[in-house]
Amino acid sequence: MKNIVFLFLFAIAFLSTAFANQPTKARVIAMTDGEVDDRCSMVRFLLYTNDIELEAIIQTNSVYQPKGWSSSNWLNQQIDAYEQVYPNLKIHDPAYPSPNVLRSKIFVGDEDSTHIVVDRFSNKRVPGMEPAIDPADWADTPGSDKIVEVLLEDDPRPVYIQVWGGGNTAAKAFYKLKTEYPNDYKRAVSKAIMYNIWYQDGAGNYIEKYHPEVTLLLSFYFSGTWDYGSMAFTHNFVENDVKNNHGPLGTLYPQDYISEGDSPAFLYSLYNGLRSYENPNWGGWGGRFYKVDGFKNVYRDIDKGSYLKWIEYANRDFKSRLDWCVAENFEDANHKPTVKIKGELDLTVKSGELVELEAEISDPDALNVDELWGQAEELYTQAGLDKERFAQYVETWSKTLPIWWQYKDAGTFDGMIQITNPDANKIQFIAPEVKEPETIHMILEVKDRGVPALTSFARVVITVLPVE
Repeated sequence: MKNIVFLFLFAIAFLSTAFANQPTKARVIAMTDGEVDDRCSMVRFLLYTNDIELEAIIQTNSVYQPKGWSSSNWLNQQIDAYEQVYPNLKIHDPAYPSPNVLRSKIFVGDEDSTHIVVDRFSNKRVPGMEPAIDPADWADTPGSDKIVEVLLEDDPRPVYIQVWGGGNTAAKAFYKLKTEYPNDYKRAVSKAIMYNIWYQDGAGNYIEKYHPEVTLLLSFYFSGTWDYGSMAFTHNFVENDVKNNHGPLGTLYPQDYISEGDSPAFLYSLYNGLRSYENPNWGGWGGRFYKVDGFKNVYRDIDKGSYLKWIEYANRDFKSRLDWCVAENFEDANHKPTVKIKGELDLTVKSGELVELEAEISDPDALNVDELWGQAEELYTQAGLDKERFAQYVETWSKTLPIWWQYKDAGTFDGMIQITNPDANKIQFIAPEVKEPETIHMILEVKDRGVPALTSFARVVITVLPVE
């Protein structure tokens, strides 16, 4: 009897999950200087290319890697490994781009070491410092020309330029747009959202001053959360779930623990339901940011906590994708629940009004009672279970676990909201009394019972108006 129950629960654990759908995807340009933590981040990044609209991967330099690494074959080796697991990845999401598509997105940007004119103390390069570069006389590169091309397109969506190393390639692109395309310049650069892992060359301060329409996010607290040594406790995870028995791409992970100082840059742009990309102050897997005084579009990250609270979710999600690399059938790996809010994601109410929020939660991995019973009716009957009782077990163990909570840091309302039945699909609360418009951010987490347990999110932003 114990063995039967164990096998039953083991099967349930692996099958009770769902797949997340997103209505749109972020347009992404990733710039990498190719150092060790970039190569770790790139393994993760390639496994998320189904969830973004990849425009380019641009190989650059930085103050730490002044000559860059495009002469090395590291990126092509990773894509060759991706090619080997691609047939399995497509089973779990047909949106994965082909290896040849990925190869077509690789460009070389600025790797001229004479353009690195700042010191090696990138953590001390802060907004407002005097620019130390002038790209006017620099040669165009395939990377800078690609940025120009993408930003000139007749597509109003933002372009997330992830600066894993130096940003000089983008600085040259913005200069070219300003001088050669003056009629399109403002429209083009205002679409650019640059997430900077420190200012690792002179680009950040130059762009602040001469291209203020570009949105700049400056991350300092990737250090101490995602970078070298910050997750030394993940040795077993990397050994068992990344490097071994998870396919050739994971094998190329160069560190023996999670060491991905650049991953927050692309985690910020994922459309994972948290909507953090809509406003840097809202917070999500890539941290939370505040606007720097004196600048139109410059933001700095708030603290380590705005990263740490999401790391476990992100690493479980990473593990599931590594499982996809070797799972030849959809049902052999876990997938996230699907969450959809009924109604609008942004609400405006008045103090004292009843607020009702409801979500639809589905699970394409949900267990089929009739199919399972047909396969093992005799076994379950011997265990003393009739079909009705068996169905109750299936429902219990395949059920997703929702929880609503107030993300107080992201809202302007200073009090706490009393939520009725926070672990239900539908919640209610009374809009609090306010003297001026205030915002409340409600987060819905939906966790499955799979292995690894995965969580999907939805965010509803409620603006509360005072009663006139």
